[in-house]
Amino acid sequence: MSEGIDMNADIVFINGKVHTVDKDNRIAKAVAVKGRQIIAVGENEEAMAYVGEGTRLIDLAGKGLIPGFIDSHLHMGLLGMNTLSIDCRYPGVKSIEGIKALIRKKAETTPKGTWIRGWGYDHTKLAENRHPTKYDLDDATVDHPVILTRTCAHISVHNSRSLAIAGIKDDTPSPEGGVIGKTDDKLNGIMFENAHMFMMKSALPSKDELRMAFKTANKLLISEGITQVHDSGGFGDIQMAIMREMSKNGEIDIKIYAMCFSFIDNLDYINAYIEKGYSTEDDTGRLRLGPVKIMIDGSSSGPTAATIEPYTSNPEDRGIMTMEPDRIDDYILRAHKAGFQVTCHAVGDRAVTAIVDAIEKAMAAYPAENRRHRIEHCAMINSDLLARIKKLGIVPVPQPIFLYEFGDGYIRNYGNERVDNMFACKSYIDNGIIAAGSSDCPITFSSPLFGMHLAVNRVTQSGQAISENQKISVSEALRMYTYNGSYAAFEENKKGSLEPGKAADLVVLSQSPLDCKPENIRDIKVEMTIIDGEIVYQPLTKKA
Repeated sequence: MSEGIDMNADIVFINGKVHTVDKDNRIAKAVAVKGRQIIAVGENEEAMAYVGEGTRLIDLAGKGLIPGFIDSHLHMGLLGMNTLSIDCRYPGVKSIEGIKALIRKKAETTPKGTWIRGWGYDHTKLAENRHPTKYDLDDATVDHPVILTRTCAHISVHNSRSLAIAGIKDDTPSPEGGVIGKTDDKLNGIMFENAHMFMMKSALPSKDELRMAFKTANKLLISEGITQVHDSGGFGDIQMAIMREMSKNGEIDIKIYAMCFSFIDNLDYINAYIEKGYSTEDDTGRLRLGPVKIMIDGSSSGPTAATIEPYTSNPEDRGIMTMEPDRIDDYILRAHKAGFQVTCHAVGDRAVTAIVDAIEKAMAAYPAENRRHRIEHCAMINSDLLARIKKLGIVPVPQPIFLYEFGDGYIRNYGNERVDNMFACKSYIDNGIIAAGSSDCPITFSSPLFGMHLAVNRVTQSGQAISENQKISVSEALRMYTYNGSYAAFEENKKGSLEPGKAADLVVLSQSPLDCKPENIRDIKVEMTIIDGEIVYQPLTKKA
């Protein structure tokens, strides 16, 4: 140590099983933190050399210490809004009658004319085995506009008042890339893809609601050891402004890499960013501006994903492409030329092919090194796509956690052969492709430990084994949810592993993931979350 320089650490962890997630996956025993940075990683003696007056010494007693989890695809605003809305998820709600009962109860305490929002229903698990309709929702209330969003967030149901507010009538045609549901030429209230996105215009949350949503989401995410999210967008300008303000003012702890994406009029929204060009002036506090994102197909569970071959469950269906190839090419080319990282919601192999084509054309027209363009979900791939993704340096962002809640439906809708290549973690690793782990919460659970569990175990909610050929090791899964997330945001030199000089984003676990049976990973508890050297979560002593 240099004489006269205070090198006393603020926090020193000793006697732990420290997963550094460095290039060698080194396991250490101790870490020293000063200010916002890690200053030492190694044996107990190395870290103890930094203990002095004011140092907080934490004996881990064999517990796990890992880099902070990074969820590389999550909708923070939507997650928070959902926690303030009616939860219609299975098995808590098992029927349309159950949904109606919850809406009636909410209506009792909601002023007439005020929106009632519900989320999370899965029509394939309801007793009636169908979507609710406007008639069902009208039966629950006609005094409030109601929007009920399916678990995939690509389909919604509306009552008559909601449809009237949006100006949707029986003769309103379906928009490009979407379907307005009708039965016998009469509106049934069910909206698919771009029709659903259009309806969200009328049901926008207020600024106060969104601020509360972000505070609520922040509290949940840090309790699960998440120190950064790649926010996948939601409510456009109002959300971006609130994220900037709350990050700058320290109202939320979590770091955000914000994608330029809006559920509402997204192409208009991202045009403004493309025309402006990328600027570091957009970086504010713990928020950084990330990639421009477009959405070109549906959901894996809807099912509305755009596939090359017809669905196994319906030979007449190959899903929905929400944009034509020429438009996809145009937006990707212009964003790439403007200097943006680009990304795309692409689930089915037909959609993945379209975005790979677009990135390939953009790179050929304007060659550039290390652009790390991404594909969100990238759920269905084949050997040709793997080779092209590798060659172009694309970063896939899969959600192995989807296999739990939706896996039984995948087998039914897509068949075993396609399922073997869904959320293909091992194929990415075997081909030298860096894939970043994520949850797409609130589409399903946000817990990274649960996500790791599914990447390692590959089992559905019913206990059925699924795509076992894509199982990966615990260490590989941990890397997906830490270092790989930092790589996807060009931040691997700043965070994602426990090394001196990197951000002090750390998580204490009740045990090392290597010290439990693989089938018990989901049961590991988060005991402390540290962001930039500050303890932001600890059970019983949570930050106010």
